[in-house]
Amino acid sequence: MIPTSTDAPPRPAAPGVAESLFLDPCLARLDAAIEAAGTLGVATDEAVQVRADAAVRLGFPADAFVIALVGGTGVGKSSLLNALVGSEVSPASARRPTTATPIAWVPGGASAALRPLLDWLGADPGVVPEPGDEGTEPAAPARLAILDLPDLDSIELEHRRRVDAILPRVDAVIWVTDPEKYHDALLHDEILRRWLPRLGRQLLVLNKADRLSAEDGERLRGDLDRDVVRLTHGAPSGAERPAVVLASAAGGGAVGLSAVRSWLDEGVEAKVVVRGRLTATIRDVIAGLARAAGIAPAAAAAPILGPAARRSAVTDASAALLRVVGVANLRRQAIGATRARARARGAGPLGGITSRLIRWSGRQARVADPGAYLARWRERGTAGPAAGAVRAAIAESLRTAAPGTRRLLAQATTTAELERGLGSAVDRAIAADPGEPPTSAWWTVIGLAQTIATGALVLSAVWVFLWALIKFPADSVVLPVIGLVPMPFVAIVVTLVAGYLLARLLGAHAGWLGRRWAAHLADRVRANVRSEVETVVFGPVDRLEAAHRSLWTAARGAAADCRSG
Repeated sequence: MIPTSTDAPPRPAAPGVAESLFLDPCLARLDAAIEAAGTLGVATDEAVQVRADAAVRLGFPADAFVIALVGGTGVGKSSLLNALVGSEVSPASARRPTTATPIAWVPGGASAALRPLLDWLGADPGVVPEPGDEGTEPAAPARLAILDLPDLDSIELEHRRRVDAILPRVDAVIWVTDPEKYHDALLHDEILRRWLPRLGRQLLVLNKADRLSAEDGERLRGDLDRDVVRLTHGAPSGAERPAVVLASAAGGGAVGLSAVRSWLDEGVEAKVVVRGRLTATIRDVIAGLARAAGIAPAAAAAPILGPAARRSAVTDASAALLRVVGVANLRRQAIGATRARARARGAGPLGGITSRLIRWSGRQARVADPGAYLARWRERGTAGPAAGAVRAAIAESLRTAAPGTRRLLAQATTTAELERGLGSAVDRAIAADPGEPPTSAWWTVIGLAQTIATGALVLSAVWVFLWALIKFPADSVVLPVIGLVPMPFVAIVVTLVAGYLLARLLGAHAGWLGRRWAAHLADRVRANVRSEVETVVFGPVDRLEAAHRSLWTAARGAAADCRSG
């Protein structure tokens, strides 16, 4: 049985140091791609299985590798294997007698060393010949195993499932077809398109070439070669394009097997074959994760949410929230609070009484308390318009994002979720105590002058009263237009004008300080709101952006770090 991802794999020997060091950068790229793709909502089950298989495969002997014969029913895989090894290892028939179990051939004396590897691949140990059982052995690596896999197009669905499970684990493949099935849609559109880019060492064999004329054979071989070029177009950099050869297993395998034997006898080191398969598979898996995430490694890295959309989201959402918070009215509140404090210190005795009356009546809390005004922002509206502005700004990114990323982005930016988050953001933005209104030493000076003016006004009023009631002696002055005016009246007018000017001076100075304080408060609220909006809206987006960039980097770097040579 082929172990699934939940089955405990065999315990192979530790991988060679050289191979581990060589593949570490490539495996690191795969690990980074898996983590990033998972964050982006891309399915990573296949990539995780490839990573686990690579770890197990590196633990088997470095001088052993496995070739699989793969093809449809009746194309002659079993006959080809028998012809290559010189004995009947796999019975040849129109209907395979081996159900879903692959048949394995190993050179004499190598079965014990290869047994753990074959067990991991799911080859029944019962069909592995023991030393001396084989016939004439081919000139092949001492630890080469050849598997005759179940038919791709068998009526038994279990056969196809077995092939799909074994292919990611073998090290090289001989694809076998014949003149009748050489253009089979299943082989070309489903199998070759998927596996050609991810298997390192491969050969495509057009079997039963003895039934064709030399001209027809070359024509069909050329057709297959063009199909291979088409199917490998756009494969990750470094992928090897398999050759296409003519062969025939008829007559005991004496005709047309030289090309296949030459391919087997090329003297390729087993560790190079294994390395080529692993790196090709990892390159293709990483490229598949990138495609699923909508990433083109050959192009410049493009963010999920572009700079213009980010600026628009922050600007529009912040503006909508600040309208609800009421920054314009905050200015009046801050100026009112500053003037109230100035009145208490610089308006003299009457100003102090007036300030207390205004405070006790509750009017000051309504019109001159910035902190309380900000805290009541929910009475003036909701964060709904701001949430709508964010959704509008990221609508295009939602439309163009990859399906998995789009789902996560949409979940993180639902209107209800945004409204809750933005509402809490405003609460945090205004939570800081606005502090006490500003003050000035000049108010004390003005207050002293106002007290003196008030005292002078009282004395002037008494003087006028005495002058009018008992004709208290008083000088007079001549004023233009008016004429002769008693001094008591001049005194009261002068003190009134002085008090008025002092009050205006106090109000102007308090207003100037209040406007500065109001501008500071408004700027702080704006900055806090923008900062909180960015945190609420772009916190999830930034996590996706980081994963997006990481996957782009892994896919782009795999071409260099996952070389087969």
